[in-house]
Amino acid sequence: YSLMLTTSGGGYSKYRDLAINRWREDVTKDNWGSFLFLKDVTSGKIWSATYQPTCVDAENYNVTFLEDRARFQRVDDKINCEMEVLLSPEHPAEIRHVSLTNMDTKERELEITSYFEVVLNSAAADSAHPAFSNLFVQTEYVPGLNTLLATRRARSAKESPVWGAHLVNRDKYATGEIQYETNRAEFIGRGRDIRKPVAIFDRTNLTNTVGAVLDPMMSLRTRVLLPAGATAKLTFTTLAGTSREDVLQQAEKFLDVNTYRRINDLAWTQAQVKLHYLNIEPDEAHLFQRLATRLLYLDSSLRPSSEIIRRNHKNVTGLWGFGISGDLPIILIRIDDFEDRGIVRQLIKAHDYLFTKGLAFDLVILNDQPASYAQELQSALESLVHSGTMVSQNQGVKRGKIFVLRADTMAPEDRNLLFATCRAALSSRQGSLSEQVKRMRFHLDKFSFSADKSPAHHNPLGPDMKLPKLVHFNGTGGFTEDGHEYVIALRPGVNTPAPWVNVIANSEFGFTVSESGSGYTYSQNSRENQITPWRNDPISDPPGEVLYILDKDSGSLWSPTALPIRVEGATYIARHGAGYSTFEHESHGIFSELTHFVPWDKSVKVSVLKIENRSKQVRKLAVSSYTEWVLGFSRAQMAPTMVTELDETTNALFASNPRSDEYGSKISFVAFRDGMDSYTCDRTEFIGRNGTLE
Repeated sequence: YSLMLTTSGGGYSKYRDLAINRWREDVTKDNWGSFLFLKDVTSGKIWSATYQPTCVDAENYNVTFLEDRARFQRVDDKINCEMEVLLSPEHPAEIRHVSLTNMDTKERELEITSYFEVVLNSAAADSAHPAFSNLFVQTEYVPGLNTLLATRRARSAKESPVWGAHLVNRDKYATGEIQYETNRAEFIGRGRDIRKPVAIFDRTNLTNTVGAVLDPMMSLRTRVLLPAGATAKLTFTTLAGTSREDVLQQAEKFLDVNTYRRINDLAWTQAQVKLHYLNIEPDEAHLFQRLATRLLYLDSSLRPSSEIIRRNHKNVTGLWGFGISGDLPIILIRIDDFEDRGIVRQLIKAHDYLFTKGLAFDLVILNDQPASYAQELQSALESLVHSGTMVSQNQGVKRGKIFVLRADTMAPEDRNLLFATCRAALSSRQGSLSEQVKRMRFHLDKFSFSADKSPAHHNPLGPDMKLPKLVHFNGTGGFTEDGHEYVIALRPGVNTPAPWVNVIANSEFGFTVSESGSGYTYSQNSRENQITPWRNDPISDPPGEVLYILDKDSGSLWSPTALPIRVEGATYIARHGAGYSTFEHESHGIFSELTHFVPWDKSVKVSVLKIENRSKQVRKLAVSSYTEWVLGFSRAQMAPTMVTELDETTNALFASNPRSDEYGSKISFVAFRDGMDSYTCDRTEFIGRNGTLE
């Protein structure tokens, strides 16, 4: 069992090679993981034990990463919350031990709700088709043990059974019955996301739903009544096993408070023994953890320059000739001096250490020494590899390999491919491993603007938009009398039960768009060559392509579609026709009409935005577009070799990615017909760390 956490609280849990919870690499949003929501029952104030997923700023927020645990501590409205997260050395289980201290002078009642999307499948299979993966998960609740169970129904006799359990252990300050939820649609709510789920913000009780739910998750809720100065302790445990009996036996053990005390002591002891066995000092282990960040989250600080990445024109199959699959993240170390072997020896230790943490990567040692008869350095490097590995294969966990390559035998295009593909490129000539890992590239933004989404000068609500007479109208949508369009009205508080989508395409190129304006674009193959991301999420329906309208005087920001910014109290009308979709919206004194279509004979998506000023003042508006590139089947897999650039002739932004064998020669672009004032190809710069598209 392995666990990864970020300072914001995002991260993953794995049992052998199976993902326990859903996680996606996203250095910008970082909102995937297992979370705890906190709510003051009296005031209604809501926050979380970690910064994610609510992203509420605490009065004080501290995170401490130790070898055996992670500690999150924050203070909100005179409530001190301290959560320790650790793994059991004796069981495939993780523990989140929460201490809540009332620093107020009056009694406080708090509600604590856990949440994670249960997977019990390989991360690759879940990423490829999450909705299909969800269909095989079944849940149940065991009242006597305060435990939720989940299992994945086998698709064939070759699949081994896997079970997961989630339980909470309470102390004397707990009140009321434990509530539970395993249906994500009921917890999140249609059209919402994890930052503001309906079960936390708008509902008093969870629905206690279990069974063959279509979108499974696990959530337990309890309340504590805290006198002034008192501290309540709760322990949320997530564990895995091979049978129902196995996980129930483990769950029963974890309901005993003495089990946590034993694990708390053993975790520290085992961590010290492991470091001693691997001959790693605590500071060195911390260094390896920082190196792991570059493997899990793409970071330019240790990557080759953009110019080097741009020179690569080969796809990932070019690595196969060296025995490198390209499936695992790669760390590259270049060395040309016999005396610099220390950094290689240290990276081999990091390879072992991180494997014990469940993180596998390929280490490529590139011998840059000029060709000679003796090949002293090559022999020394190969000897280091053969004698350096101290950890055997873990059960069910794929181990990365170590490769020693000679630069003088590699073609220049193969070296370019290796540089473009690696997650971190190190050099023995650029200082010690510690100096290189800690070296960051800082940059200052030329300007910073934060739009106020609460209108200051204009009524955000336009007039109630009228619908034409519709046939077979169901209260939300219906056909026009001529049958040419299906019209959907998203009035205040109204959502369709699932995304109502229009598929628009010619023989080579197409896109989908839902009634909320969300969707994705593809070329030739709708799965293998996604231009923008399709997240296969019928609940939140997150967009990967957005148009924004900004009032430059008032700072009001909105979108012509219901996603990502839905103006409260306003109406949105979507018209799905054959070969086009049109969206109408009026708010802030501005009427907008947005039409998407694909020409019969062109591989291009055209979006026509018409804006009409219906207020009585002159308005200064800015229109911005957001396009999230994929150029393949997986955003995380494709990102390291993505190249973006401004084409001076057309004033368009180009994007290309040679990683794909079949589609790597294609170039995508995005442009305004009449040019643009400014641009960025950095998603973090546009959204902001821990930000959203809202």
